[in-house]
Amino acid sequence: MTLLWILEDDDRLCDLLVASCAELGWKLAAFPTPRRLEQALDTSTPDLLLLDQMLPGKPGTDVLTWLRRHGYGFPVLMLSALGAPSDRIAGLEAGADDYMAKPFLFRELQLRVEALLRRNVACPDLATTSSTGYQIGAVRFDPARRRLVGRTGIPVPISRGDTALLLALCRRPGEPVSREVLARSSGSLVDPGRSRTIDMRLSRLRRQLVALGDGEEMVQALRGQGYRLQVPVVPFPLEEA
Repeated sequence: MTLLWILEDDDRLCDLLVASCAELGWKLAAFPTPRRLEQALDTSTPDLLLLDQMLPGKPGTDVLTWLRRHGYGFPVLMLSALGAPSDRIAGLEAGADDYMAKPFLFRELQLRVEALLRRNVACPDLATTSSTGYQIGAVRFDPARRRLVGRTGIPVPISRGDTALLLALCRRPGEPVSREVLARSSGSLVDPGRSRTIDMRLSRLRRQLVALGDGEEMVQALRGQGYRLQVPVVPFPLEEA
């Protein structure tokens, strides 16, 4: 399932978009403030973010600058009632991948999101390339559906990028996997020798696994070597979706 987030203070617009995205099989999570978005980033990342420019107290371009400065590379589509060329240029210069003026047709938004997801090389579509799931300690990992299931039995969706990172570790259980290999596996265009993006993503993923696994630390950081899974990893065949 495609995981989208939106940072938007217009509740009515969010409700409409959540319902429309659900009809496409997309999950859209809405956040009313930058602070709520930052808190969510502690445990997960989206496949794409819809970002309103005219937020109360802080413009969307400031939020976007913060995201890029902290290493978040997921695609961002800015939404704004400001549609002048200078406004679009400001959004793109801040790091947006696309810019749409309000009001807009949902069909156009859909096509733009699909185009950005195709262009985003965060990872391949694992739903068509992986027929194997993994039991990682107490957590069940389904890369085809991009989700984790802990002891509660409730599926937790994860992004394409996080799925690619965890899959790379599962395919070499107990062995160190270098940051360079992890970067290539996730399709990152960022040089891991010059950026901490991979480490930040692994840090969030590690916290998520710990929470789902009742406090068990599953991913170990190895200085100068990368990361490895330090709990038993048992592959199992996935059922057809």
